[in-house]
Amino acid sequence: MLDYKFDNSSSYLVAGTFGSDSMALIDMMIKEGVKPIVCSINYHKFEGSDSDFASLKSYCEKNGLIFEGFDTDSLPEEEKYHQGDFKEWARKLRYGFFKKIYDKYNASALFVAHQQDDLIETYLLQKQRKRRLAHYGLSPISTVNSMVVVRPLLNYSKSDLQEYDEENHVPFSASTSKMEDEHMKNSIRKDVISKMSEIDRENVLDEMRLANDETIGLQRSINHTIEEGEELDIRALIALPEDGFVSAITKLVSSAPEKISLKAKDFSAIRAFCLAPQPNLSMKLNGSTYLIKEYDVITIGHHPDELPYSYVLEKPGKLDTPYFELDFSMGAEDRNITSDDYPITIRSVLPGDNYVVHGYLEPVRRLYSIWKMPIQIRYTWPVFINKDGKIIYVPRFRLVFRECHTSILKMKTTIQDKNDAM
Repeated sequence: MLDYKFDNSSSYLVAGTFGSDSMALIDMMIKEGVKPIVCSINYHKFEGSDSDFASLKSYCEKNGLIFEGFDTDSLPEEEKYHQGDFKEWARKLRYGFFKKIYDKYNASALFVAHQQDDLIETYLLQKQRKRRLAHYGLSPISTVNSMVVVRPLLNYSKSDLQEYDEENHVPFSASTSKMEDEHMKNSIRKDVISKMSEIDRENVLDEMRLANDETIGLQRSINHTIEEGEELDIRALIALPEDGFVSAITKLVSSAPEKISLKAKDFSAIRAFCLAPQPNLSMKLNGSTYLIKEYDVITIGHHPDELPYSYVLEKPGKLDTPYFELDFSMGAEDRNITSDDYPITIRSVLPGDNYVVHGYLEPVRRLYSIWKMPIQIRYTWPVFINKDGKIIYVPRFRLVFRECHTSILKMKTTIQDKNDAM
C-alpha cells in the first residue's frame, strides 16, 4: 500500500495528531509490518486537544507502539506562543521536537501525513507568491533538518483517508481534522480547496504536473532505468533538484537485494561520490552491497572482493551450491564450454562484465534487463569464466522456459513460477 521499502532493523518516526490523515498513515505502516514511533505535540490550541492527545497515546499503548509526546505547557514562558504567526511557530517547534526524537532513536526516516490537499495548497501558495522553483508542490521524499522525510500519501485526498479510516475501523477525531484545517493550514485550504470539484482538483494537479514537466520527465526516465536494473547516468541524476535526487537514490538503493536505510548525511556523501573526479569508485552501503561508479554511470553491485559467491570447477563434473546445481560430467559443449576452458569459474555478476551475443559485446547487466530478469535474482545469477578470464557462458533467462540442453544446470531461485533449469 505504501510505496516504500522498509527495513525491519530500522526505526521510523511518524508525526501523529489523532486526525484522520495521520491515523490512516499509522495504520498503513502497521499493516506493512512496521511499528512506528509516534510523535505528537499538544499545543492546547483546540478545544479537544487534551483528549485527542490522550486518545492517541492510548491507541499507541493498545497497539504496542512507542509514543513520544510533547506538551507545550512545559515550555519556558519566553518560548511559548504569545503572538505572531502561529503556524510558523508551531512548525519550528514541531520539527525541532521531531529532530530530537529522530536522533534519540537513530531513526531512518520521519513519515508525515501530507496528502493531496496539502499538495494542492502548497502549489497554489507557490503560484500566488510567483516563486520560480525547480519543483512545485511537495516531494514524496526530502530532507529537513538532516532528517529523511517521507510523504507517502500525496495521491490520497483527505476524504479518501477518512473513508480508509472508516472502512478499516481506524479511530480518529473528526474535530481535530477540522480544527487542523482551520488553524494550522493556509486560508487557501478553506476558501479554495474545500470548494473544488473533482474536475477542479484534477485541473490544478495537471497544471502543477505541466509546471514540473521537465523535472518529472527526467525523474520518470531515471525511475524506469532503475526498474530495468540498468546503470544510472550521473549527469541526469545530478540535474535533478535536491528532493528529486534523494527520491531517485532511495529508489535505486531499494532495488538492492539487501535492505538498506540511508541517513540524510548519506545523500550528501553519495552526491559527492557522483561528482568525484575519479572515474572508478565504489562506496559500501551495507553488507556486500556497494554503490559502483564507472565513469559517467553508477549502479548497485558488489565489490570484487565481496562477491556473493565464486566457485571453481577444475574439470567436467558436478557442483552443488546454495545458488545452483550443475552436472557437466558428460561435457557442456552445448553451452559453449569445452574441455580447453577448464578450470572454469562460476560467480555472480560484476558491473564491468561483458558477454559476446550474436557477435556483439554486450554488458551482462543490460542482457538481464533485456531478458526481463527479476531484480531479486540479478545479483546471484551466474556467469561462467574460462581459465583465460573470458566470460564464455551466461545462462539465458526466460519467464517460460523449456530445457534444451543435455548438460544439467538448475537454478535455486526464490522467485516462484520462474525457470528452474537452464
